[in-house]
Amino acid sequence: MGLQDARNTRIGGWGAKGLSGGQKRRVSICIEILTHPKLLFLDEPTSGLDSAASYYIMSRIASLGRNDGIRRTIIFSIHQPSSEVFQLFNNLCLLSSGKMVYFGPASAANEFFTLNGFPCPTYQNHSDHFLKTINKDFGRDLEQGMSDATPTEEVINTLIQSYTSSETYQEVRKKVAEINKEDYGAILEKKRSHASFLNQFLVLTR
Repeated sequence: MGLQDARNTRIGGWGAKGLSGGQKRRVSICIEILTHPKLLFLDEPTSGLDSAASYYIMSRIASLGRNDGIRRTIIFSIHQPSSEVFQLFNNLCLLSSGKMVYFGPASAANEFFTLNGFPCPTYQNHSDHFLKTINKDFGRDLEQGMSDATPTEEVINTLIQSYTSSETYQEVRKKVAEINKEDYGAILEKKRSHASFLNQFLVLTR
């Protein structure tokens, strides 16, 4: 995770110099990875990192399970992933004001937008194109500057209607139904002991 040079550096905090913001973020991710979770949630793991660091971090996260044989589900939110990072995604969920515009294989998202009349321009990052297409925050400004521009709300509704009638959507609903029918038992099978507050405090401040 690119933390070798900082292995003897304190985390730091208010009034105490330590790791940079990007390094602290990577430390937080490492702490979670060390617990070998089968389900991992990450909120913008690449924020504050340059494109190279973002790729190495995401490729490391994507490799989880391939090295130790443990099957994992990794869910994360991310803004402006590079083309290299985007290629690491298995599935993609696009939301606009809480509405699901697309959920399915990341590799099929570009074809979905193209078939609905919103192809990605040549040499443009696919993820940037998707977000720009469904972002309503600046839709009115863009529409005023382009007389032939389709209203963003209309674009979003078109994509939603197309998705809900697609085979991908039906496959997702079928998979969810199958999961709901299966009995996995209790979510928490046993309680795990945790380090005491004093022990945590001593480790984090030494």
